[in-house]
Amino acid sequence: MNTGVLDESLRGILDAVSDGVYVTTGEREIIFWSKGAERITGYSSDEVLNRHCHDNILVHTDVLGKNLCFDGCPLQKCIETGERQEAREILLKRKDGERVAVYVRASVLQVGEERYGVEVFGELQSVAGSALAERLKELSDTSIVDQLTGLYNRRYIDTILDHQYGLFKRHFQRFGLVMIDVDKFQNINDSFGHLAGDEALKLVASVVQRSMRSMDFLARFGGDEFIIVCPLIELEGVEKLSGRIVELVHHSVLSSPESQKNVIKVSVSVGGSMVDYKDKSAADVIARANEALSRVKRDGGDWYALG
Repeated sequence: MNTGVLDESLRGILDAVSDGVYVTTGEREIIFWSKGAERITGYSSDEVLNRHCHDNILVHTDVLGKNLCFDGCPLQKCIETGERQEAREILLKRKDGERVAVYVRASVLQVGEERYGVEVFGELQSVAGSALAERLKELSDTSIVDQLTGLYNRRYIDTILDHQYGLFKRHFQRFGLVMIDVDKFQNINDSFGHLAGDEALKLVASVVQRSMRSMDFLARFGGDEFIIVCPLIELEGVEKLSGRIVELVHHSVLSSPESQKNVIKVSVSVGGSMVDYKDKSAADVIARANEALSRVKRDGGDWYALG
């Protein structure tokens, strides 16, 4: 990696631009991250330098929910063809979880025999107006976001899982899974009503979001079940995250929507797993996490296990 490809004067100019700018090697390893990129995304340069843009840091999607980091990346096409690329109506995810509509321009920087990718991105509302930017966000949300919890939906997390498994097979980048199931969820619905059940799901979603790393992906997997995809993690990290989720949910308080005097007990069962060299697909990783989750459920719940 040649980090000296940009001299200090050029770095200063790029940092003065209000748009976000980042530069990658031909393998899409990030070697420069501007002040504008920090402002728009919330990620500091220290958090992204030496990582690859295909690590899906910003979760670039189009309005139909297609993840461009996996298929259709303007920067990748630019590096491969040498031709400048432009794209409007792209959504990125900030570090704080907010999704922002942006436009993207990608070009090539040729230094000797080395080819570098340069991407410039800016907030779409600054050129198209806030109403259009918000409408684009709404269109994208319907494709990839669970409407009750605001988390990613099953369709989108399946794409993330396939990508993580692909990175593991190609680059040996390990990832972990955490499966979460709300204990005795049907009892909550039966005793307090479906509104209470919805509030229980939203409570768990909120607690889990505060527990995980910014680089992790959280989705509602179906019904009362959630899943976290954890890139670049080891088993110890999966275990710590699992234990933290159990404890934080256990000590959270949920009141019945009908009566604030009725406190609803909410707890979760958690199963964790790591990708293994024997796995033939991401489904094998999910199966082990589910098996661990089932053991916890059989033992009464409110705890975690690893598979």
